[in-house]
Amino acid sequence: MKRPSTAAAAFAVMMSLAAGAAPASPILFVFTGLRGGAADTCKWFNDNLTDRSVGALTRQTDLLYNRIALPVDQDVTVRGSATSDEGEQLVDFQLSSATICTAGEAIYGPTPSPAPS
Repeated sequence: MKRPSTAAAAFAVMMSLAAGAAPASPILFVFTGLRGGAADTCKWFNDNLTDRSVGALTRQTDLLYNRIALPVDQDVTVRGSATSDEGEQLVDFQLSSATICTAGEAIYGPTPSPAPS
């Protein structure tokens, strides 16, 4: 049986460590998050706020009813991100056993606004 080279083994170890070593970031502000989905759930919610179809209203109500208050200083690892049609950054992460999505400001702080001219 052919044995892998030392360089190949070292590369494989480095790749596995890099993949599993996502840095934890604390939640900075008191925000609410939506349960049950990746950042795409928050993107759908933001992009469909004015949709008044029965299906959209049912899903919006369900997401709002099941929202969760994010605890300040809780360390979380961001797993995904998305951007709403209006340019808001959205993130998702695990909190206890639930996948939560919320505005990126909860983790990264407020987005600087352009100075008035």
